[in-house]
Amino acid sequence: MSAMRWYIAAPVFFVACLLQTTLVSEFELWGHSPNLLLCMVCVFSFLYTEPYGLVMGVVFGALLDIATSWYFGPQAISFVLAFAIARPFGKVFNHEWFLPQIMIAAIATPVNVFLMWVMGRIAGSPVHVRFAFESLPALLIMHCALAVALHFIFVRSVIRHGIDRKYYGEIMM
Repeated sequence: MSAMRWYIAAPVFFVACLLQTTLVSEFELWGHSPNLLLCMVCVFSFLYTEPYGLVMGVVFGALLDIATSWYFGPQAISFVLAFAIARPFGKVFNHEWFLPQIMIAAIATPVNVFLMWVMGRIAGSPVHVRFAFESLPALLIMHCALAVALHFIFVRSVIRHGIDRKYYGEIMM
């Protein structure tokens, strides 16, 4: 059982939502800013067996849509898809590895961009798909780096003591 609980996950996502709308949106690479909540959903869906990423992603994705978007729903739907992408990785790969986080972020980022473009197009946005996908290189770099950083922050709540530490401790005694 992981050490993260709902009463801890909710404030963590709330702080991430506040950071996304205030500080993170100011950080840009090639004119695009990362989506901190998308990375949080990917990391939490990979690390924890409980559906923290799904529930918090829908709730805070809807709040993010209300706060920053012209239409309601694409962030929440995108976070559900990110959960669906990350969950199988969490069942297959070792949670101490950070490489699956890079793969998850590399898959979830284009899905997020494409879904945001489709939802905008349905709502009447004249943005061409080429313009939407121009952001991919910058977003891939930022999301992969952010997902790895978040992984190293939250992996200690899942894995308290590595196998090697326990093994070497028994040998030393």
